[in-house]
Amino acid sequence: MRNFNYKWLYYGPVLILIILVFGVYFKMLHADFVYDDYAFIVNNKEIRNFSPFLKFFTDPNIFTGTENDSGGRNWRPISSLFFAVEYGLFGAKPAGFHAVSILFHLLNIILVYLLVVRIVSRRNIALAVLSLWALHPALTEVISWVSNQSSLIFFGFFLLSALFLFKWAGVNRLSLWASYFFFTLALLSKETALGGVFLFFLFFLVYFKSQWKKFIPFVVIGLSYFLIRYQILETLGDHVLRGSFLKNLLLAPTVFFKYLSLSAWPTNLLLDYSNFRLPQSLFDVRVIFGALFFLIFIYLIWLGFKKSQVWLAAGAGWFIAFLFPVMQIIPFQDIVGERFLYAPLAGLILVVVPGLEYLFGRIRSKYGVKLGQVGTAILIFIVVIFALLIFNRNNDWLNSENLWLSVIKVDGKNEKAFQNLSAFYLQKGDGAKTIEFSEKLLLVDPKNKAGRLHLAVGKILVGRPKEAEKELLELLRENPDYKPAFDNLSVLYNSIGESYTNSFIKSSLRAPAVEGNIVNSGIIGETILNNVPFEASFDVFESGDALKPVISIRTHDDGTFQIPLKPGFYTLKPLDPDGPIAPAKNSYQFVIGSGQWLQVRVEYQQAHDRQRPTN
Repeated sequence: MRNFNYKWLYYGPVLILIILVFGVYFKMLHADFVYDDYAFIVNNKEIRNFSPFLKFFTDPNIFTGTENDSGGRNWRPISSLFFAVEYGLFGAKPAGFHAVSILFHLLNIILVYLLVVRIVSRRNIALAVLSLWALHPALTEVISWVSNQSSLIFFGFFLLSALFLFKWAGVNRLSLWASYFFFTLALLSKETALGGVFLFFLFFLVYFKSQWKKFIPFVVIGLSYFLIRYQILETLGDHVLRGSFLKNLLLAPTVFFKYLSLSAWPTNLLLDYSNFRLPQSLFDVRVIFGALFFLIFIYLIWLGFKKSQVWLAAGAGWFIAFLFPVMQIIPFQDIVGERFLYAPLAGLILVVVPGLEYLFGRIRSKYGVKLGQVGTAILIFIVVIFALLIFNRNNDWLNSENLWLSVIKVDGKNEKAFQNLSAFYLQKGDGAKTIEFSEKLLLVDPKNKAGRLHLAVGKILVGRPKEAEKELLELLRENPDYKPAFDNLSVLYNSIGESYTNSFIKSSLRAPAVEGNIVNSGIIGETILNNVPFEASFDVFESGDALKPVISIRTHDDGTFQIPLKPGFYTLKPLDPDGPIAPAKNSYQFVIGSGQWLQVRVEYQQAHDRQRPTN
């Protein structure tokens, strides 16, 4: 009879966990692209082909897209290359990208299990650590948001590097070179991998004390990467100082405490933490607890060495190593990001699980109380709760609407959420919803240009052109160079037609392109009295200068006129003629775009016919 290989039983629970993880993320195969996915993937022309191949390593804009105007740049050549491969396979279809993200996480589950087994030498402990990490709700941002594949990729390469280092164990030289190679790939996937240098230092300190020289290449690789990255990006990152020097200094322990809170209580998860409350003084409770817990983790590293508890030193070091680069020591754009917990969280759980088992053992030896089954029951309960939370959280990641509505549920004053929702509904052509969320945005920030623009366009969509024109004109008065407002005002003028007969603007004409300094834009129109051509005079002023007109003219006998004007914001003021005749309005505001001629009509009325002129 053939002997059964019982070794496979060790991996059965891991297989079950993988199936469970796939089950809670399965719905993401039907999810859309959201947020940065459009800039990084859908609209990123650079990843649509592989030529020239060197662009993946030399172009500072290739990861975020050359047309991305959000201001952030990151040099992640391997992650960019993965995006290009996926785009070649799936095009701009999100299902394929989401499938790859889930696959990367499933592969990382296996790698984390193998590494934790190597550290703790106990499969049951490794499985408990793995279960809590693989199904932790805070990781949904990384797995469900395609743009964050770089976190999945770098962590996978780092785990391979660490596993090959252990396989080397001072003997297998080829495995050591493989470790160097995969660590290089980790760095080229995401800069956070630099924290791995510190973790490798701990590994050498514990396992390979007599082989210190073999650690030096990890340092050289890290420094070389840092210098090359700086050379290509010409900056260390997106630095954002917030308030005084003291506030920036206090931000690090505050953020550290926030990450611990998210790890311990992963509810009310949030995509955007731009309204994160900054610390005001040393006595902020978050500063105090953040600093205290950081010192505790440093102490745990020392204690792990002193007591020969490798798991303690490795876990605490793992958490600190990968979290340190995002703790705002050097402040950068995203104050807090749940995606930053993907790599360090495994280290934190590596401290907690064996630590609780050690505590249960002490209780048993001192009081005779067996808590093993209680601990197992608690673990299963937490895993089930985590799975349910992930399944529910992934509803938020299915599309942009769900995502930003989920942000508002947690942060009712999130400016970015209101702005993106108004843009989402605008793209869908839902004018009422566009107006609703634009108005909510303007309650948070009355000066928000995008909100005011979306409000105007929403009013165009619902058939309120006069209000839309007023909104756009006011927006351009305050922001004369705001091109989207110019463009939408042109659309309004081209579309109003007969439904807007009281408008000063009748139509918008596009002039042919010309060379040189010829003014090829302005207004052309007629002046009428009771729908009859009328000869009149008026002044045209530039925005902000109501004293000195740009031009003063008198129309032809038939009331027609043509005035060349450079692109800009203007006010036309009809002049009162002698007698019982007056302009219907005191002034008309209008905007001229490049190469644009507005066809206009200026009305006059008999004194007994007209109402009080309005501006």
